[in-house]
Amino acid sequence: MAATKKVKVKKFSFKRLIILLLILYVLIYSLYYIFRMPIKNIYIKGTTLITDNEIITAAGIKNYPSIFKVTNHQMKKKLKSIPLVKDVKVKKNLFGKLTLEISEYKILFYNLNTQKIVLEGNVEIEDDNSYKGIPTLINYVPDHIYKKLLKAILKVDSDVLSSISEIEYSPSKSNEEMIDETRFILRMNDTNTVYANLINIKNLNHYEEIYSTLNNQKGNLYLDSSNEENFYFQAY
Repeated sequence: MAATKKVKVKKFSFKRLIILLLILYVLIYSLYYIFRMPIKNIYIKGTTLITDNEIITAAGIKNYPSIFKVTNHQMKKKLKSIPLVKDVKVKKNLFGKLTLEISEYKILFYNLNTQKIVLEGNVEIEDDNSYKGIPTLINYVPDHIYKKLLKAILKVDSDVLSSISEIEYSPSKSNEEMIDETRFILRMNDTNTVYANLINIKNLNHYEEIYSTLNNQKGNLYLDSSNEENFYFQAY
C-alpha cells in the first residue's frame, strides 16, 4: 500500500487579516490626504513686472486648493495667458509647498505707429496703461532696420531702457549721402539727448556712469562711436 501523505491545513488568521486591512487603510488614507492637502505656501520667482496677485489669480490658486488637484499643465496654460509670461516652471512637494518660476518677456518700447507695446521676439500686446516707464518709438522705422532694432535693444540694461522717454529713428546723412542708417536719437527722462546707433548700442549701458562726470549739465551726448575716446558731450 502507498504511504498516506499528511497535508497540513493552514488555519485562517483573523489577526493577519486585521493587520492587512489596517495597512491598506493607512495607505489609502495617506494617498487621499496627500491628494486633498491644500496648498500651504506659494513661492513666486523671477517676476519684476507681473504682480504676485496677478499670478495667483490667473493660476486659479487664490483660495489655496488641493496642491495636486490643479495639475502643472493647467497652471502653465493659465499663466501663459498673461501677456508678459514667456515660460513657467511649476514645482510641488508633499508638504504643500508650491513654487512658480516665471520667465518674463522683456518690454522694449511702445510703438506709436501701431499703438502696441513691443516685447522681445517682436511680440506685441495691447497697451492697457498697466506698464509705466517704457520708451516710446515715435516714428516709422524701415522694416530691415526695425528687425535689427528689436535684436540690438535687448543688449540694453532694463534700468537704462526705463530712463529713455522717446526713441526717434534719425539716420545720419551728409549731402543726401547715407553715413549711418542705424542711428537713433534717444530723449532721456532727465532731458538729455543721446545719439546712438545699433552697432554700438551697448554704449548706452554706460550712460549713468558717463553722465555722473558732467556736473549735472544738460545737453547732447554722442555715444555712436566704437571708440570711447570719441564719445563727446555738447551742452544745450
